[in-house]
Amino acid sequence: MIIQITADGQVDFIDRENFKAFKITAPATHGSVEALAKALGGVAQVADDGKTAWVSQDALRRWGGQPQPAEWIAAFDRMIESVKRFGWIDEAAGTVRGHIELV
Repeated sequence: MIIQITADGQVDFIDRENFKAFKITAPATHGSVEALAKALGGVAQVADDGKTAWVSQDALRRWGGQPQPAEWIAAFDRMIESVKRFGWIDEAAGTVRGHIELV
């Protein structure tokens, strides 16, 4: 799964069926913490170092206000369970950590 920030600052959710990879991509021109935070507002909280972000699980489950199919939700929940042991889930906040890749 990839949360993609486009050159014009739009955010899209692509490669949704790939539950073995999760990242955020952004053009280098949007690589500052401020630019990332602006683009990801309402979806994720960018870490101070700008290398990771804590992404709302609810935002992923209801991308664009539309719920994902039940099969997708089940696969997503399995992914979330499998990465808890690595510290990539903040259960209290309901977020999952994704690394940010500048392209």
